[in-house]
Amino acid sequence: MSNTDLNVQVLDAAYKPFPSFKEWESQTVLDTVRWDRYNSLLQSREGVSAQVLERARQTAKRAAALDTGAIEGLYDVDRGFTYTVALETSAWELMLGQKGEHVRPLFDAQLHAYDYVLDLATKAEPISEAAIRTLHEVVCAAQPTYRVNTAVGPQEQALPKGQYKALPNHVRTRKGTDHSYAPVDVTPPEMARLVAELRSDAFLAAHPVLQAAYAHYGLVVIHPFADGNGRVARALASAFTYRRISMPIVILLEHQNVYLDSLESADSGNFQPFVDFILARSLDTIKLVDESVRSALSPSAGQSIAAIKSLYITKGGYTHQQVDDAGIRFIQIVADEVKRVISENTQPNVSSAVNIAQSGGMPSVPSGYRNPIPGGRVLQVVFNSQPPARAHVSRNYFLLLPRDAAGDDDIQLYATTTETFTARMDEIIPLVSGMLTIRARMFAEGLIGELLDQLRTQAEAALRATHSDLSKT
Repeated sequence: MSNTDLNVQVLDAAYKPFPSFKEWESQTVLDTVRWDRYNSLLQSREGVSAQVLERARQTAKRAAALDTGAIEGLYDVDRGFTYTVALETSAWELMLGQKGEHVRPLFDAQLHAYDYVLDLATKAEPISEAAIRTLHEVVCAAQPTYRVNTAVGPQEQALPKGQYKALPNHVRTRKGTDHSYAPVDVTPPEMARLVAELRSDAFLAAHPVLQAAYAHYGLVVIHPFADGNGRVARALASAFTYRRISMPIVILLEHQNVYLDSLESADSGNFQPFVDFILARSLDTIKLVDESVRSALSPSAGQSIAAIKSLYITKGGYTHQQVDDAGIRFIQIVADEVKRVISENTQPNVSSAVNIAQSGGMPSVPSGYRNPIPGGRVLQVVFNSQPPARAHVSRNYFLLLPRDAAGDDDIQLYATTTETFTARMDEIIPLVSGMLTIRARMFAEGLIGELLDQLRTQAEAALRATHSDLSKT
């Protein structure tokens, strides 16, 4: 047990079994419109090779595998570290090693766990107790022990892998209350019931987000293993999105509080917040994969600010000043990432400028958007090459704000010659999300790659013209 002062018999009796899937489904609703829209956007990408798409999906898998261990407190991560490891940048192995010798084996085991559920999904095998026990064995392969609080104090004991718990594992929560999981003798029949639900006709016909949320919740309610239940549940949930869209569900460490809050709501009988949480993380993952594809193809995106509306509180509860401030923060994030990429790719014969300038705003603003109340903002990116290969390229991105903003409305950086780059209001207010930071870096890399390629083409033409003029003299 996690606390020696817990009354095992009382907590065993307080165990509340997980609901049937039909009960779960009847008490929840799912926003499939955004799910379909996000998936349609990714599927509509032209010129995407299988290799590029697989690389994007690998990025999502590595982010999910890395942060699943951090959520359990096995090691610490931050946004830069997750970005480095997920993208496999040049320093990722060094940075991973700096976290401690134990971190790389844990990460590798968690990667193998996601590979295992992907294999299950690819083979379309029904979920079984044996598969879940194997998943536990895989994800905990690098963890030899776990901490147990005993009458004589905390002890490290060998972690039984692939085996159901032999001792109670009720816990005292972060809020100081006692929480019951399935009693030891109830665990096998409860796991059998869970697997039966996962094989039921109603479950198999359901949306993958509902499947993922239910499978995850059912497993953590039972808590069938001595340790590693959260890692197993998150990997198991990804089996269902893997089956439908070939990608996992990325849950970052920064999501931990809302993640736990939504699970606690489900424990009280309100399943909707957890379904909403799994949907939000699934949509984040789809957007991450899509941004990775766009970056690999070197596209450019930009957005602008929509027309000014009279001062009042928006439907999302924001003041227009808050919306304006969020937009300025967003364009600055993108500008900083563009500058960072430029600083990593310098050449003495090429000069650059990155500015956020005031402007009159977009002359023709899309419906539902406005320009910032203090005046328009434009992100200007300019490259010049020196003679004899003189050339000039530039790109302007106008900032557009949602006229009546809610949390899921988009702020845009808009350019007339390329795609927009967007951020939801709730990715910036109250705090800038890690996922937005990662996407902004990908966008910046694609933009700079495209502009430098255009500069090269013009510089080559200018150099040829110079040589031609010299040959005539």
